[in-house]
Amino acid sequence: MRLIIVGAVFLMLLQPGTHVVAGSIQKYVDESGRVFFTNLGTDRAESPAAAAPSPLLQALRHGSTAADREQVYLPLIQEAAERYQVSPDLVKAMIRVESNFEPKAVSTKGCRGLMQLHSDTAKRFGVKDVFDPAQNIDGGVKFMRFLLDYFKNDLSLALAGYNAGENAVTRYKGIPPYRETKDYVKKVTALYQPSDPLEGENLAETAPPVNRKIYRVVQPDGRILFTNTPTESVD
Repeated sequence: MRLIIVGAVFLMLLQPGTHVVAGSIQKYVDESGRVFFTNLGTDRAESPAAAAPSPLLQALRHGSTAADREQVYLPLIQEAAERYQVSPDLVKAMIRVESNFEPKAVSTKGCRGLMQLHSDTAKRFGVKDVFDPAQNIDGGVKFMRFLLDYFKNDLSLALAGYNAGENAVTRYKGIPPYRETKDYVKKVTALYQPSDPLEGENLAETAPPVNRKIYRVVQPDGRILFTNTPTESVD
């Protein structure tokens, strides 16, 4: 099984032994046939006999950690985050929860790639290959930008929309009563630590007012509840 690690947006396939300018994308094939693409360098000399992988690639050959993979995909995250004006720290938190930075991850519901895009979402946001890290991250961040705009920068609602779809959030007038969605919002929010302290404040300032309307809900067993989210069940 091939493991492809991408360290920048534009991939250039280089033949073994080719001299490469530092910072460009390089191709490295290990003894087991796995292919790596990275901008971190393979420390190759002009002679193939003198070729040696970088410390990062050496580590990846023996099993990569989430921290290793995060560093490899960081350039893609930063570029997409800048393009769509979404916090890169938020994107990293989402990917950590979605796939733990595994580019080939597939969920039981068929969501795929780093940002776990459903086939409909991928098509909607122009992703042709969900297992291409660059396309997957671009599509996921583009979707998150749409949700932040749709929900007027309410981060919790945008995250809920990413997990359950914006229609579900609109239908329930808040975070849907799905345990998976509730847990997803909590996990991403807990991991999201903006590098800019003002970033979180700006989101809070532009968020819409909290719904203060109270609804009376009669449960099937006859209990009466008062809540600002009338359709949400009680755990």
